[in-house]
Amino acid sequence: MDDFKIPKSAEQVIPQSENLFKSILFIGLLVLFMAIEQLGITAIDSSFFYLYKPVDLIVKWALTIGLAVLNCILLTGMAVMAHESIHRVLFKSQFWNDLWGGILSALAGLLPFYANRQFHLLHHRHTHQPGLDPEEPLHNHSFWYAFIMGGLIGIYQHYKIVFANLFSFSTGHWNKGYQGLKDVCFVGLAVAFYFSFLPRIGISFWYTVAPTLLLQPLAYSFRALCDHYAFAPTLPPVVQKSVHQAAGLEDEYPSFSGKKLQANSWVILTNPLLSWLWSNVNYHQVHHRYPYLSHRYLPQIFEATKNEQTDAVVKGYFCCLLRLRKMQYYSSHEEVESLLEVGSGNAI
Repeated sequence: MDDFKIPKSAEQVIPQSENLFKSILFIGLLVLFMAIEQLGITAIDSSFFYLYKPVDLIVKWALTIGLAVLNCILLTGMAVMAHESIHRVLFKSQFWNDLWGGILSALAGLLPFYANRQFHLLHHRHTHQPGLDPEEPLHNHSFWYAFIMGGLIGIYQHYKIVFANLFSFSTGHWNKGYQGLKDVCFVGLAVAFYFSFLPRIGISFWYTVAPTLLLQPLAYSFRALCDHYAFAPTLPPVVQKSVHQAAGLEDEYPSFSGKKLQANSWVILTNPLLSWLWSNVNYHQVHHRYPYLSHRYLPQIFEATKNEQTDAVVKGYFCCLLRLRKMQYYSSHEEVESLLEVGSGNAI
């Protein structure tokens, strides 16, 4: 591992200034891109920039879809930062961690933060375990069905948790109930932002907000299918525990996978800009081994351990999706190995 030492939770340095900067930057760029799109649409519709009608429509929709894709990249970046909040590594303060997590999660596709935390931490406890992993209903389908419908199924699953939390008031579980109320408030804030604030400053809902929110579930699938899709089922918790103990490994996290243990997540080697925008979530296997660490450490850990750990590495999200399209959600080790580049040195 050279001179790099993997820090424990209390030893890590959380990049709070960078996280705050990125949060504000993403929100600002989202408004800027929507304003640019509105100016472009207005120019196309004006007599000053009038084109032959069919060409006019093509240019208008190309601009709309192109900037909606850029917006979805930003929303995905916000969702990944909210994911940092779920693991309490966005800020040191629990108040600011949850406040910004709630705002970013809601803006990133009207996703309720506290419900997402319940959903996601359960996913970490039962990663890729049949019948236990809450992500299974999203992606345990044919590739194209999972790609098109996975994000929408995920939204449905999260709002089920919100309503269950709100119902907890009637059973005396006040903490869950308050979490449900806070989720309603955060989502309400995002609804006001998209449906009231932006139109009030002259940004068209139909040409900016609507295409972005409609494309966001597909943007989610674009990234999320490159997390766990196609791996063999993970060992049941009791078996995992016995393997960890036999290997002399800490069992602080039930989903922890140590040296030579089963891989259940992809590592996507992508360009530095996208890796920064999406806070290194492309090192997903590393994150599942060390879920208590900030995203800043994931590339370092991967480089330090790549010759010792069991990893499945693919270069680029498009390349990963092309390889996954003929696979099933639960595949064999041999099938996954066939997707890896020859000579990559990474095996399942």
